[in-house]
Amino acid sequence: MRRVSLKNAAAVTDDYFSALLAIGRRARIQRNECLLVNAKHSRSALAVIDLATRVFGAKPIAICDDARRAQLCADLGATVICKNERCLPYKLKKISGKEKVRVMIETEGGPCFQNAVKCLEHDGLIAVLGSARNKRCPDLSFVPMNCTMFAATAEHYKIVDTLVYREIMQHVFDYKSECTIRPRVSAIFGLHHINDAFDYYAAVPSGKVLVDLKNRDRLTLCDEL
Repeated sequence: MRRVSLKNAAAVTDDYFSALLAIGRRARIQRNECLLVNAKHSRSALAVIDLATRVFGAKPIAICDDARRAQLCADLGATVICKNERCLPYKLKKISGKEKVRVMIETEGGPCFQNAVKCLEHDGLIAVLGSARNKRCPDLSFVPMNCTMFAATAEHYKIVDTLVYREIMQHVFDYKSECTIRPRVSAIFGLHHINDAFDYYAAVPSGKVLVDLKNRDRLTLCDEL
């Protein structure tokens, strides 16, 4: 912790923990392996892409339909597919040579899941991260019969497996202190602007929004509305 500022520590917790748990400890993603990321709005999707490219040398393929969001994913090293479900297998084959992937990261939930999951290999893995964990469970009739689906959340490991939590967070902090990963902070609000912070968080789906408890009138905007 001495090598990482409180600002950077706050920027990597949860999102980067869940991402590293999913693609590192559970999926054991390989160098040059393609993985599919539903990246429409979630901050967790950006963490997955950052870790996949800069730590594991993998090739994330991001699905999103917003130009600004697509640019964020591309800047982190992802290949971006604009949301067009009918063309998804064809586009995957054009990018990776195959119509299906072994690992899929679901961070959004909703209708896009039903189409993206068709591109999962036999015995593939689906990791549910970010806001998708809090949404209604996807219709499991769309999930291939021989696959593993799991949710990754930091809160669970803080309580039931503190050793794993400490190990993964230490890796995340090491990556940050070595400038391997690039967590994105979109804005910092002082405590007196807490309501504005919530409004900004809902309107700008990019990096972390932090709250400064000491400088209560602080207002630092990195990304425009």
